Amino acid sequence: MRITGRALVSAAGLCLADAVQRALTGEHEIAHREGWPFAAMPLAGDWAARMSQALALLSTAAPAPAGSAFHIGSSSWQIGGADLAERVGVLAESPSRFAAGVAKQLGVTAPPRCFSVACVSGLAALDAAQGELAANRAQQVRVVGLELDNAYTRQGFAALQLLSSSPCKPFDLQRDGLMLGEAVAVLDCDAGEGAGWHLTGSGTALDRSGPTSADASGEPVAAAIRAALRRAGRVPTDIGVVKLHGAGSPMTEPAEAAGLRAVFGEVPPCVSFKSLLGYTLGASGPAEIALLTACLDEGWIPATIGFEVSDSALGLTPTTMKLRWDGCPALVLAMGFGGQVWAGVLERRA
Repeated sequence: MRITGRALVSAAGLCLADAVQRALTGEHEIAHREGWPFAAMPLAGDWAARMSQALALLSTAAPAPAGSAFHIGSSSWQIGGADLAERVGVLAESPSRFAAGVAKQLGVTAPPRCFSVACVSGLAALDAAQGELAANRAQQVRVVGLELDNAYTRQGFAALQLLSSSPCKPFDLQRDGLMLGEAVAVLDCDAGEGAGWHLTGSGTALDRSGPTSADASGEPVAAAIRAALRRAGRVPTDIGVVKLHGAGSPMTEPAEAAGLRAVFGEVPPCVSFKSLLGYTLGASGPAEIALLTACLDEGWIPATIGFEVSDSALGLTPTTMKLRWDGCPALVLAMGFGGQVWAGVLERRA
């Protein structure tokens, strides 16, 4: 499956180019919500106004291909609208109606297919797009990952004691939790074999150790990576860069590191974007794929913002400075609430 278009509105800027510039220079700004660090999109107004502005920016940056199908992934949908509605005393729209409104604002007339599997929601939407294109049930699919700030999600993560009191520190010795963020991202896809970025294989696994914990052996992570490599027709030594899940969690990062070491032995250069974009939950897959591929198009693997001190127990150190990309395929890794693990291989063809 080929990625023919991409766009991103995030805490790193109002367009993908802004995010690339910040990723490569290390510039970032962190807001706060109810005392917690938060990666907020630089937009003004209430929940609905900010969402509308973000969708308008995306529609301009990446006009929808004619006749495109529409897949949308989110873990919160219209819950920010429900939060607002509760405070002003009106009824919130349903998730399906909300998704149809998003499609319309992004220039898509097809009915939406909606995916909500926690933090891998956007990636589930991407996998489904690959299936539709392979079966010739669609010629173009617009995949959207969407996550906007809302009190319900934030308070839920705080109640589970998963949030950090400081900005995100992926794989750092002092990491102590997640930093939430918001983003809306678009990936347009088709079945073409021409130039551009291609998702050549993906794999999934389920970590049954618990909804917020992770199997310390890393076997579910390794299983997802091996499946993605096998479907892509690749071996570990083909991979030139790994986009980590890298959420700054003391619970999940030992499993992530163990799984990577089990597959690669010596892990290729690896980077996390969650200290720049925040943990954007259901939007994180499309958002981080858009940012990774755009940075690599510039010839660079970015440094991991927020990382300072290695944790010897992990046996994995993310990038500490930007590195030249050698053109080799990239591995994308994601882990989600409830034990979902997703891995994918991305390759750029001339």
